[in-house]
Amino acid sequence: MMRLIEERYVSVAQAAELLRVSRSTLWRWISQGDLPAYRFGHRRVLIKQNDLERLLAPVATKKGGTIDQREPVQSLPMSSTEAADQLTVVEGARALQDRLLARRGGVLFPPSSDDLRELRDERDADL
Repeated sequence: MMRLIEERYVSVAQAAELLRVSRSTLWRWISQGDLPAYRFGHRRVLIKQNDLERLLAPVATKKGGTIDQREPVQSLPMSSTEAADQLTVVEGARALQDRLLARRGGVLFPPSSDDLRELRDERDADL
């Protein structure tokens, strides 16, 4: 019994701050049984610091390393047919862009930020 009292405890709010998660996340972990919690008195709920430290574990990959040590994905080179198809698609997109610009008389669309600013000003005037 003495060992329980000697351990260090933190409140749910302190634990949430330490782990940088919301209190509701901690309550969910507690209710799911992922994180043990202890009631002191009628209302106070505390969590052992050791139990919080057990939550922090490195993520392992299939090869036993951490997630940051994965092998890079190797992509295969394009075949000559695929490269030709890609070039055809890019040329088609450029031709479409030129046709659309010509239809507008060579004038680009105004930036959307102008429209957004107008809409905000109208909304602010209504408030």
